[in-house]
Amino acid sequence: MNELPHLANIFDRLKRGCHLGPDDEPEFSALCVWPKEYAGYFAGIGLTLVHHERDFFYFEPDNPEAVPDTLPRIAVFSYIIIDHAANQGRPIEEFIFGQNFLVTNLPHFSLDRYSALMRQVDVHDFGDLRALLNRMEQIGWVKVKGLGEDEFRFLRPFHRVFSKCLELAQPPELAPVNASQPVET
Repeated sequence: MNELPHLANIFDRLKRGCHLGPDDEPEFSALCVWPKEYAGYFAGIGLTLVHHERDFFYFEPDNPEAVPDTLPRIAVFSYIIIDHAANQGRPIEEFIFGQNFLVTNLPHFSLDRYSALMRQVDVHDFGDLRALLNRMEQIGWVKVKGLGEDEFRFLRPFHRVFSKCLELAQPPELAPVNASQPVET
């Protein structure tokens, strides 16, 4: 094989912090067919391609100690939607990944404690929330474009933050001992 298919586009998207999953065709299929070849190519230029156990790809962060500006916003956003599902007694993973959501129906401003958390990360209204969702779409964690007005759904790569939220919610005696994998956005 002389050249890996879609290499330039895969490199560009991953280098910008995107996560590539089943919704990202044809790049995702190419990565699935030749994962070792892509990993070897990227290793040659100093990048580590990660194939997540939930079947999506991303680059390992250059500096795992650096926290991107959007990560606290995404973490609070995620916590609230998970807390909301749990308070309703809904199976959380099914709730998150099994439906589309309307931005204006999200619980993030429905309770004072949720609104206070959102304000702490400079998300004050639905406009700010939409901007956050647009950033999450840029990194491949949600799908906004192509759905109905004000509608979005979570994509498989959202498992990076979703799994971490569930892990942190576990009582200490049930939490894994070495579960610290940095998340970059």
